[in-house]
Amino acid sequence: TLNRDAEIQYVGDDSKIKEQNYDFKTISSIQDLPVDTIMDLVGVVTDVQPLAQITSSRTQKELTKRSLTLCDDSNASIEFTLWNAKAEELDEKLIPVGTVLAVKGARVGDYSGRSLTTTFSSAIQVNPNIPELGRLQNWFRTTEGKSVTALTQYSGGRSGPNKRVTIGDITELKLGLNQEGKSDYFDLKATLIFCKKYELDRPPWYQACPKEGCNKKVVEMDGQYRCEKCNQDYPERKLRYILSILVADEDGSQWITAFNDEAEQILQKPAMEMEQLILNGNEDEFNRVLAQANLKTFIFGCRAKLDQQQEEMRARINLSKITEIDQKAECRRLLDKIAMYDKYP
Repeated sequence: TLNRDAEIQYVGDDSKIKEQNYDFKTISSIQDLPVDTIMDLVGVVTDVQPLAQITSSRTQKELTKRSLTLCDDSNASIEFTLWNAKAEELDEKLIPVGTVLAVKGARVGDYSGRSLTTTFSSAIQVNPNIPELGRLQNWFRTTEGKSVTALTQYSGGRSGPNKRVTIGDITELKLGLNQEGKSDYFDLKATLIFCKKYELDRPPWYQACPKEGCNKKVVEMDGQYRCEKCNQDYPERKLRYILSILVADEDGSQWITAFNDEAEQILQKPAMEMEQLILNGNEDEFNRVLAQANLKTFIFGCRAKLDQQQEEMRARINLSKITEIDQKAECRRLLDKIAMYDKYP
């Protein structure tokens, strides 16, 4: 309670008192930290994944998660997973690409290399008023975080986000030229210029084992089709595409190999139907199907790896996914890029 002699004085904010004390570690240094280390970091958001629901194997409770990708000027990036309330709060509208996050109390994990996750005591500030804010904003404005090393690696059935690059970046960043044989994954927004022209006696497919999940090449012998992997002869075979396509964007053009599922999506016709055109002598329709895909724009999910081609080691680029253009998503992406520049003086 206050009595008649009490005095009330206004005390303004003291700028000398920090809102939060941090002991920031660079992202590149995380690879040397033990698993379960609790650490602070500050980084730039380069990807925001949608909310996902999972069931905990330990408690059988349903959990909400969201995965982000953060990078910094140590030229490294890492996946950062938010859980439950934080995952729901920090969406792509609140933290678009280019946003700087300061994280207090993230836990180091060893998922797919190195990764980070929130804990119950983690605190996150969006574009905090700290000296690192301007430095990272200027760095990201200049580089867009393209020449970074990912500490979280994806392999096999890769589910993580691909970095969007241009065809010029493939050469500049030396994608697919890793001497240790590791693959690089990336997305291209590009226009399909044309499919390679094929002679009818050398079509863009191979004879494959009909057994579900095999897909190995078979050899025709005495009216049967021999699969060495299955060690079995089959009366029938299936056909699977190996289609070479040329794509282009504002930076240049690039040959990419599309395999069966992606090639079928491009041509809108399975290989068995294309073979029937050849058997019927319908060369014009065969060529029309190849040409109808020209000048269509897609998001091409690519995998690049060092490979020997004609006694020379080169990057081979294969198509792993093809996505129709979502005009709303592309507009949001452009608006996010424009908003990045609004943050700088």
